[in-house]
Amino acid sequence: MQGNVLSYIILYMDDVPDLTVNQRVKQIRKTLKLTQHEFAKVLAVSGGLIACIETQERVVNDRTIKQICDSFSVNPQWLRTGEGDMFAQKDDTKLKKLLALFTNLEPQYQDFIFNAMDYFLKMQEKADRNRANEKS
Repeated sequence: MQGNVLSYIILYMDDVPDLTVNQRVKQIRKTLKLTQHEFAKVLAVSGGLIACIETQERVVNDRTIKQICDSFSVNPQWLRTGEGDMFAQKDDTKLKKLLALFTNLEPQYQDFIFNAMDYFLKMQEKADRNRANEKS
């Protein structure tokens, strides 16, 4: 009986269509237990863009893929193709230290850190745009 169930599961899995890049973006956000707004804030994009990506109204461009992978340690191959693990394996010593420090802060200081990070991400994005314009 167990062999029949396993065969059925394997056959069923073959019939399940692969997720699209857009669906994988939503899967990442849900795995991280973030709202669309929180996810968008980390990426320095609008919540509306994330909603449009998740409903497949917008194509996920290379820049957004890079931002997602860099911001959340996502495996780019998995995001693009569904192959491999969702999250990239890398040294996360700094991230663990940051998380430990952050969780010891009072909520108003955590909010300050979020606002500061948002500001720096916007500054970085502006610098990236300026560099791209200089190359053109």
